[in-house]
Amino acid sequence: MKTVLVIDDDESLRLLLRDEFSDRNFNVVTACDGEEGLVSFNEENVDLVILDLNLPKINGKEVLEHLKAQSPDIPVIIYTANPDMIFDTADLKHVEVILKSTDVEELMECSQKLAYV
Repeated sequence: MKTVLVIDDDESLRLLLRDEFSDRNFNVVTACDGEEGLVSFNEENVDLVILDLNLPKINGKEVLEHLKAQSPDIPVIIYTANPDMIFDTADLKHVEVILKSTDVEELMECSQKLAYV
């Protein structure tokens, strides 16, 4: 079973994604801020990260930098409501960007694809 780490400060979204991923046979770990997300990443055997950019303590861009420095091949989906916060990820391997305004089914499809690369 693949493990997904969801890092988002919106509790209702974390719960929704936990349920969606669980229904698709993923083990789900959640974190409410960047600092907790990095701790969880180090403690769990994570196959995929869903990452908000607007996070307390450590922002999503910094979290992504830490994740990629540690595990360059870890698939990450930047899942943000704010298109103005999106930055160039072309140089980063296995990084996708999905806006939260997109149907959650698109996030699930992209997650399935990336988790099994």
